[in-house]
Amino acid sequence: MFNTRMTELFGIKHPIMLAGMNWITDPKLVSTVCNAGGLGIFATARCTPEETRQNITEIRKLTDKPFGINQILIGPGARENIDVAIEEKVPIINYSLGKPWFVEQVHKYGGKVVGTIAL
Repeated sequence: MFNTRMTELFGIKHPIMLAGMNWITDPKLVSTVCNAGGLGIFATARCTPEETRQNITEIRKLTDKPFGINQILIGPGARENIDVAIEEKVPIINYSLGKPWFVEQVHKYGGKVVGTIAL
């Protein structure tokens, strides 16, 4: 194990981050990466707000390690899924394709916001 800015920032053991891939990431995969010392990210763009909340709850049952959600901001339901993640105080919110309006809300509870550039 070695410390990097990534491990220190996210409170993880290894500088490895699971990409939030729609229809691929599920609570079991996310929690497995987290439990192995990396950062698991769950993609919420395919989810309704209720499904997002259920998946966050399931991830928390499977790990006590930091994890995140990923949401494309131009998609339908983006605002609602981000609201759920904030209500649930998800440690890391990863976004792409849009301007984040929620940074202050996430920082208020100690969470982190990470942007992804899509080419």
